[in-house]
Amino acid sequence: MKKLLLIILITMGISLISQDGLAEKAYVMNPTKITLRKGPGVTEKIITMLPQNEPVKILGSKEGWSNVRLLGPKQQGKKGWVLSAFLTTRIPWEIQASLLKEENARLKEKLTKIEKKWKELSTEREELSGKLEKNGTVLDTVRKRYETLKKEASSFLKLKKKYETTKTKMEVVQATTEKLTKENAVLKSSQRNTWFLTGAAVLLVGLIFGLIMGRQQKRRKSSYY
Repeated sequence: MKKLLLIILITMGISLISQDGLAEKAYVMNPTKITLRKGPGVTEKIITMLPQNEPVKILGSKEGWSNVRLLGPKQQGKKGWVLSAFLTTRIPWEIQASLLKEENARLKEKLTKIEKKWKELSTEREELSGKLEKNGTVLDTVRKRYETLKKEASSFLKLKKKYETTKTKMEVVQATTEKLTKENAVLKSSQRNTWFLTGAAVLLVGLIFGLIMGRQQKRRKSSYY
């Protein structure tokens, strides 16, 4: 029994799914309200009255009647039968106009957001352009300073090289001067010694010569006496 009930429920579910899958959306097109009945016939009980442009889902049809499920917000989910002649699958102009108005409103809102975003991006772009221009000016200044420093560094290196060359030459000259000074001092000392010895020798020769001459004179005098 339980298995039979389960099979029946599954079958009904599949049937309902199949009906929904094959269902077609339609709209009430009669200018006055029409009846939604419990079955396909004018003698069936009236469930409710459907106004023009009421959206429905066609679940099936029988002898000029359509089994429908209501889609409108007020009576959504109700099911019943209506005359097929009062239904159309074409979207009514009023609904199309309403949909177009809603779409237009959405597009306007989207356009407003896009314009706002565009203004923000334009402002950001202007700020970035200003920063880029400023950075370009700073970069040019830095580049000029670099070139100036490069030239000054080149001149400094040349001066440094000349200084080092001159310093080396001065050191060589200073060493040579010191060497010559020492040699000159030695030479002067040697010359003084030579003059001193020469003078001493002359004095000694003079003394010897004087002694000899004095003896000779004494001998001569003694010979006279």
